[in-house]
Amino acid sequence: MPEKKTEEQLRQEIIEEFSLEEDDERIDKILEIKKDRFTATQAKKKAQKEADNFKKGKDWYKKQAESKKTQEPKGDEGKEPNYSLQDIRALSDVHDDDVDRVTKFAKSEGISIPEAKKHPDMQAILRSRKEERETAAAANTGKTKRGSSKVSGEALLAKAKQKGELPESDDDMDALIEARYTPPKQ
Repeated sequence: MPEKKTEEQLRQEIIEEFSLEEDDERIDKILEIKKDRFTATQAKKKAQKEADNFKKGKDWYKKQAESKKTQEPKGDEGKEPNYSLQDIRALSDVHDDDVDRVTKFAKSEGISIPEAKKHPDMQAILRSRKEERETAAAANTGKTKRGSSKVSGEALLAKAKQKGELPESDDDMDALIEARYTPPKQ
């Protein structure tokens, strides 16, 4: 890279190149033109470099996108797990929600699925999750709405005659009275 010239050095070059006198006013004009040309050239080089870098970057991203399309999925992505017969038998009594947990545990520990299932940590996790499911199921059954059954006046009357029990609610008492004093339907 050429070293940067001072204004005085440029002035001397202009005098020699154009055979001008030291006090010629054209020297300043030529000097300004050279400075402007130098600045414009530098700006052009910088812009070209930026354009090249942008194009390289754009091409790089295109290549990355294309290579990802053609690449096989890494690891287990997009693949069905290959379980051996032993693995299937070991997982047969594991809840469906816990199968992935057991297989991931086996893979992370570098052991087989039957060994992972026997591991104390995994057994604790499975027990805990089983209890959670049982608790959730028990809590879920109590939330169903029960319809209220209305006892007929005749049933209340029969109960009162046989056992001597009178209804507690006002509605049931009204139904009993109405049944007592209404003639039976024929």
